[in-house]
Amino acid sequence: MRNTFDGYGWMSRALHWFSALLILGVMILGLVVEEMPKGPERSGLMNWHQSFGVVILALVALRLAWRLVNPVPRPLGSPRTQRLASMMHWLLYALVIAQPLSGLLLIQVEGHTLALFGTIPLPQVMAENEGLEEILEGVHGSVWILLAVAAALHTAAALKHHFIDRDRTLIRMLRG
Repeated sequence: MRNTFDGYGWMSRALHWFSALLILGVMILGLVVEEMPKGPERSGLMNWHQSFGVVILALVALRLAWRLVNPVPRPLGSPRTQRLASMMHWLLYALVIAQPLSGLLLIQVEGHTLALFGTIPLPQVMAENEGLEEILEGVHGSVWILLAVAAALHTAAALKHHFIDRDRTLIRMLRG
């Protein structure tokens, strides 16, 4: 279950891959919803998009807590590659926090409330605010693009490690 200095335990791997799938799904759902006309179907799918965004926020908190109590496997590659990998991981964490947080705040400054999966209302922490709404729309839109680019680079780097460097970076996240 736990990480070692040579590999990731099943908990870290499960959190990583579950997060990745949820993030990809929420991104796709967000793009689909944006193209839909206003109506009950759009509202329902938007609630799923928003609710899973909150789940992702909770999941990243769990991942960070798990990371604090587990050793991080020794990085592979050159010192430069190790620094880049560390910077990319922290950038991904920051973006995965900023994206759903900006979305959650956007919902509130638009004057709406979010009920998780249509059932559990979340507390309001911000009042309706048109000026802030515009800013948060820009932040939410920009962060998703940065997150998509960072995730693509992260994936490309993992594939480079596997197919070009032929090291165990990708294998450690697949099998530990």
